Amino acid sequence: MKKVIELRNVSYDYKSSADERTTGVKNISLTVNKGEFVVLLGHNGSGKSTLAKLLNAFLIPDQGDVIINGINTKEEKRVFEIRSKVGMVFQNPDNQMVASIIEDDIAFGAENLGVERQELIRRVDWALQVVNMHAHKKRTPFKLSGGQKQRIAIAAILAMLPEILILDESTAMLDPKGREEVLDVVRKLNSEQGMTVILITHYMEEAVDADKVFIMNEGEIVASGSPREVFDNEKAVYEAKLELPVACKISHMLKKDGFDIPSCLTVDELVEGICRL
Repeated sequence: MKKVIELRNVSYDYKSSADERTTGVKNISLTVNKGEFVVLLGHNGSGKSTLAKLLNAFLIPDQGDVIINGINTKEEKRVFEIRSKVGMVFQNPDNQMVASIIEDDIAFGAENLGVERQELIRRVDWALQVVNMHAHKKRTPFKLSGGQKQRIAIAAILAMLPEILILDESTAMLDPKGREEVLDVVRKLNSEQGMTVILITHYMEEAVDADKVFIMNEGEIVASGSPREVFDNEKAVYEAKLELPVACKISHMLKKDGFDIPSCLTVDELVEGICRL
């Protein structure tokens, strides 16, 4: 499998004007393969957003190397190339909107890449269809719901045709319906378009469909593997100040009480496991 992201012993500290240092991330090594759906979990201040900015060359590591599609982020002349391959969607979609009409907002980034007009129109229409917002393209984005705004923010990134999509706490400000709208789009991009997705979140349920899960705590990766492997590591989850998904937590409690039930990631798995008892 082709590696699209590789971190080798990466560390980064924030420096204050008083020459004090605060750890962002510490000695992180990981790989992400093309087409994978990866979820990065951690509480506030655990280093998730720092790691996201390192992947997009917004930050350059103090130590170690970040390699994106074979390009080291320390190669200053290729930073623009890296950012054209790695699209980022942030927590507040309002901060990413630059135009008063939705189709103009979506065209902005691709236009700055020098995309020719006819191709630009095609990309805008395609991106709106992917996020199921084509009917809104002549509207203003500022009257949309939170979930719709975030889908527009994703469309604006898609129009730039990135190979990797990073969502940095992009569902944090949304209600459950809005979160599900965004996650549906992300899953569709991953499964149908083959896009590599890095979802950064503290909602544990958002990780159950991932190919890989990484848990961060105090700037370090403290657990990694498939969702089932990671959530079976209760000690690491709780030490990282996180909670298990509800179905997983209940199945673990039943197991500790002597019931012969497998670890469950979803409610459907839990119901099936209980029925078999």
